[in-house]
Amino acid sequence: MKNVNLIMIALLVMFSGCKSMDNSLILLRAHEWELKSMTENNMVLTNPRQLPTLEFSDSTAVYGSAGCNRFFATYTVGEKGMITIKPGGSTMMFCPDMQFEDAYLKALNEVKNYTIKDNELQLKDDAGKLMIVYGVVDTLKKVGVAGGDHGCNASAGYTWSEVRQNCIRIFEEGIKFIAVGGQDTTLAAYVVFAADSLQAEAFVPDSEIHPILDRRSLPNGGFAWNQEDDDTLNVRLMDGRWIIEKRGKVIYSQAK
Repeated sequence: MKNVNLIMIALLVMFSGCKSMDNSLILLRAHEWELKSMTENNMVLTNPRQLPTLEFSDSTAVYGSAGCNRFFATYTVGEKGMITIKPGGSTMMFCPDMQFEDAYLKALNEVKNYTIKDNELQLKDDAGKLMIVYGVVDTLKKVGVAGGDHGCNASAGYTWSEVRQNCIRIFEEGIKFIAVGGQDTTLAAYVVFAADSLQAEAFVPDSEIHPILDRRSLPNGGFAWNQEDDDTLNVRLMDGRWIIEKRGKVIYSQAK
């Protein structure tokens, strides 16, 4: 009888452990996660303007945003919260926060453990030198009763982006431009790139039309985003800073 009781206790402990692991995995896959903070070697890195996101599929795929560029990878989970993330690839857009993006993607490759508590995901390495903390993306803020086109919650600052196919805050996810050449400098323009950078969407003041610009190769190397009509906007890099041109004249320059 004593041996039977010991076996029953062992089975209960084993099943309890499996249930805990399963629940944790379900929570991991149930949400889209948004970066709250990243700490390396006891130093908290300054968050980029566009916060990275992370989503774990029901199989082995994980994908998200490093802030500006989109990426994909694979992951495996084990017992006691063990996890490994192997990088796959990413888009290659030039972004203002490239230094953070490089550090962030490298850090994901070093992750070995995860914990979830109170809707907060923590990813850590084995050495205790790395901790990446995420919160759950609040989808209710993106769409709601105050929604406009496509159900975006305009009162919360969201607008529909055709190239992202999502409700976004352009001041959070777009590149900010300041008017030059005698225009009203109190109003900013924004450009939002598609995940694969093949298209860009321009949001300019006093215009309800957000033109979709296609990426085209330049004769001397690099790219520009525009339409075939010469009278449309032209977005490109000049001396390390994004500009918006019209008929060869710079009308907006990337804000510092």
